[in-house]
This record gives sequence, structure tokens and C-alpha cells, in this order.
Amino acid sequence: MKKMVVLLLGAVLALGLTGCGQDKKADNNASSGAGSNAPAVVETSEDVAVPTVDELFTKMTDATKDLKSLSMVASSKQKVVIKVGEETKEQNIEMEIKSDIIQDPLAMMQELHMSMGDLGNQDVTQYITADGIYMQTGGAWVKLTDETMMATLKDAAKQSADPSQQIEQFKSIASEMKVTEDGSDFVLKANLSGDNMKELAKSLMSQNGGENQAEAMAAIDQMKIENINIVYSINKETYLPSKMSVEMKMDMEAEGQQVSMEMKMDSSFSKYNEIDAIEVPQEALDNAVVQ
Repeated sequence: MKKMVVLLLGAVLALGLTGCGQDKKADNNASSGAGSNAPAVVETSEDVAVPTVDELFTKMTDATKDLKSLSMVASSKQKVVIKVGEETKEQNIEMEIKSDIIQDPLAMMQELHMSMGDLGNQDVTQYITADGIYMQTGGAWVKLTDETMMATLKDAAKQSADPSQQIEQFKSIASEMKVTEDGSDFVLKANLSGDNMKELAKSLMSQNGGENQAEAMAAIDQMKIENINIVYSINKETYLPSKMSVEMKMDMEAEGQQVSMEMKMDSSFSKYNEIDAIEVPQEALDNAVVQ
């Protein structure tokens, strides 16, 4: 069960992250409706007309041109139910992530807490700076030197640091989105079928690599995704992202097991251009073990 949960977690995070950032190459893998000229839905209130999806994308793209840094807080909950014969097991997985990110030169500080019930908890702190990549797990610091892993972490950091990549991702599903307003935010919403998201997820995973990549891709192929709901909020004054929510339901059969999963991932963005520097702690510089 542990292996199955780990593979599913990797797959579901990839599917969730397709809503959080993706390379422009993924646009070609979108659903057939994404590339059509069908008008996106626009909802208006009685007093204020909200922009169209295309108008909002244009303003968001312009707003991100001067972006230098930001903070992100994300949380996700996954409920996995695995049935083998008459035996049913349930696994609840919770994750909290806090990140400070500078775009150029790339620097990031990230704190991650993962709770997997009987599989245990894990806390990870990592820094990506000109001094290198440092990671703390179990109270011990290591300095990464593996080129593949370093490239993977840097690519993930670049995607997190650049909302313009999120915008490019959403352009691929523009015809399926609607824009509304909620207080100080404009809100982009989409309720998607799962099949068109599979190729986007696999594209993302192929870029990120990883030792379980092939297995996780196979898990995605076997998934039946009931629905994916995306809610993406943009501040009316700055046209920068303020928060995002992704909800997903899916099921699959693999290795004689029936698996169902529900996921909810929430992210918020703040401190735009307020982070001047990210420095690796002296404790890490002095004590890290090179790996």
C-alpha cells in the first residue's frame, strides 16, 4: 500500500500543479475545446462589468513583467481509499508548504510539512541560492550536488516564481473558463473533465523527471478523473494572483486494487516585490553533509 500511495501522491500533485504552472509547450496538449474560438463565459454584476477572460489575461501578463519576488503558502489534503477484495484501507495525506521566492537571480526558501498518518510525518526545509541547494530533514542539513536533482528543484522553483507561466497554462483552457468577481478580486473558474488534463500532467512530470516518473505516468493513464474544479483569484488593483483552489475526484484500478481519491489544494500569494534577499543559514553552511 505504501508504494501505491507514494505513486498516487506524485501523480495527484502533478495533476494539481498543472493548474499552478506549466511550460508553454503544454498548450498543444490541451483539450480540443481549448484551441477553439468558442467564447469564454463572462458573468457580470448589476453595477460592475468584469473583464473578459482575454482582457484579464492581458492585464495579468502586463502586471507580471515587473515581478521580482513573492511568497506562497499552499496546503493540500488527499483522501485515498484502497480496496483489495473485501479489505478496505483509507489513507489521509496532508501537506503544508511555505515559500519565499526571488526570480532573478533565482533564490528560494521553502518549508514543507507532510503528514501521512501511519506512514509517518516528514518536515523538509530547503534553500536554493547562489551558494547551492541546501536541505534539512530530520534535523540534519545536506548540500545537494546531484545534477539531475538540482535541475529538477530549480525548474520547480522557476515555475513557482513566475505567474506568467500560470497564465500561459490557463490560456490553454480559456474557452472553458468564466470570470466573475468576489470583493477585491476577479475570479477565474473552470470545471474540467479529466482526460484532457492527463496529457498536461504527463508533460509536467516528464519535465520534472524523478525515479518514479514511469510508474506515476502509468498511474495517471489508469485514472478515471471525475472532475477538476479550478478557482483562480486575481487582485483587481494589481492584476496579480491572490489565491487559487484546485479540487479533484478520481478513481482507478491497478495491481488488483480499486483506488479512489479526493484532493483539495489551496494556495495564496503575497509579498510581491517585498523580498530583497534569501540567505542560507550559517548553520547549514557550516554543518551540511555533501550528497
